[in-house]
Amino acid sequence: MGILFVQACTTTDLRQPQQGGNTTPANPEVDNVEPVITGRVSDPFLRARILADMLFEASMAFDDNRLLLPPGNNAYDRYMEVLSFEPDNQVALQGIQDIVDRYVAMANQAIQIGQFDNAEAYLNRAASINPGQSNIIEARRVLNLEQGVGREYFTLDPQELTTQSLAMMSQLGSIGEFVRDYDATFLITARSDAEARWIYQIMREAVGGYRLRGNVTLGPQPTVQVNIPQT
Repeated sequence: MGILFVQACTTTDLRQPQQGGNTTPANPEVDNVEPVITGRVSDPFLRARILADMLFEASMAFDDNRLLLPPGNNAYDRYMEVLSFEPDNQVALQGIQDIVDRYVAMANQAIQIGQFDNAEAYLNRAASINPGQSNIIEARRVLNLEQGVGREYFTLDPQELTTQSLAMMSQLGSIGEFVRDYDATFLITARSDAEARWIYQIMREAVGGYRLRGNVTLGPQPTVQVNIPQT
């Protein structure tokens, strides 16, 4: 009986390390798998969060008109960072297109009021992103034409405009006739839409059935800019 007891104990002692040995290697395998699975799940979420933050910063810069400037803190740089992570990100691609379109719109506005240097600068910035875009080419064509146009500027007295005096009506009538005689176009700068409509109405009444062609913008100092085509 004593021998049997010793053998049983010996058998038991020999088996325990084997069981422990079989269990110990299994745990590192489980531990090694878990970080890989976690990484595969967490990386897309982290990536999406980074992209969302970049797109938000780009949108804020765009709304603040920080399109290409200042360097490193503008909408274009933020959108390009997004594309470096995800080259086919449609929001970023559209954002860059919107930057080009805004520069072209700013250039066209500058052309209308005779700020040709500003218009050229805006078009150069747009072209630095996409030089072959059709609206850039068209805006340059218009700019070149407008730079060859003569201009006359008529300052309007704000008080006379407010009271819609006879003197102001006479001045506007003369401006309308000037536009007609030179087959020119005009740009009215007024303090409100209602004021601009009244200016145009008086000019139009002075020329009968002649079709006046021009634009309107808002500003603190009322003026009429007449663009005379060069022959």
